[in-house]
Amino acid sequence: MPNAIQTPDQILADLGIREPHDLDIDAIAEYCHASIHYRPLSGCEARIIGYRDRAIITINVNSRRSRQRFSGGHELGHWICDRGQVAFKCDYANYVRGWWAANPETRANRFASDLLLPLPMFQPRSRGLPVTFASVRQLAEVFEMSLTSTAIRLVEHGGLPSMLVCNGPQKREWFVASPEVKGRLWPLARPTEGSPALALLDDKNQQSGPTDVRSDHWINHPRADRYWTKEDSLRLKEGSVLSLLWWEDEKQLIDLDDYEENLGTKRSDQRTDWD
Repeated sequence: MPNAIQTPDQILADLGIREPHDLDIDAIAEYCHASIHYRPLSGCEARIIGYRDRAIITINVNSRRSRQRFSGGHELGHWICDRGQVAFKCDYANYVRGWWAANPETRANRFASDLLLPLPMFQPRSRGLPVTFASVRQLAEVFEMSLTSTAIRLVEHGGLPSMLVCNGPQKREWFVASPEVKGRLWPLARPTEGSPALALLDDKNQQSGPTDVRSDHWINHPRADRYWTKEDSLRLKEGSVLSLLWWEDEKQLIDLDDYEENLGTKRSDQRTDWD
């Protein structure tokens, strides 16, 4: 019987789960004192109601299995992390947009990823894969997970300099970056003309395919126009666009670091005695 608060790693260790095919969300939920039921739902993908030490999770029976599994992990995250609140009702937007702000939806999304895309299983299978949606689909099939959660995992733990940006119809929703890029490069508030993502936002095409684009279409840096980025963009339900950005040539990052360092040295040399 699990403790009231457990991390996904602890849950998987307690259950002895070491391979993706053993990540049975229904069985994991039962271990955590939650029962999953599949019913037609309108207006939401899943909901959870808890009482004392038991919870009932209801998942939309008409959703794809990958969506059902992620929904189950998400609601289980609410059960483990947000116990004491009456109920949660989560729609599609919670799963797509709940990756940035510090709130229960982001926490539940992260819990689901840690539970169903556990790093000891994910990293050996993702290390060195091209940062494209073809790679994402390959991994999503192994783990039976959603494209968004798998793409985030690939960027954050695939070992290559990359970024995932979600743009809504009106503005950027959120972005995540690999450790090699985080804190060094920042995306523009909106991609500029010449980016496949902008075309996807403006029409009904579903995917651009991997394309080389100038980095200044995406990146806010004075020298971004000198470099190129691999972009693979995908239009999601409700009009949002997910974009994978990958710097195949890491020399760009080194050059940009050198530029920043030289600029800092120049500014330092220009300081006066009274600065």
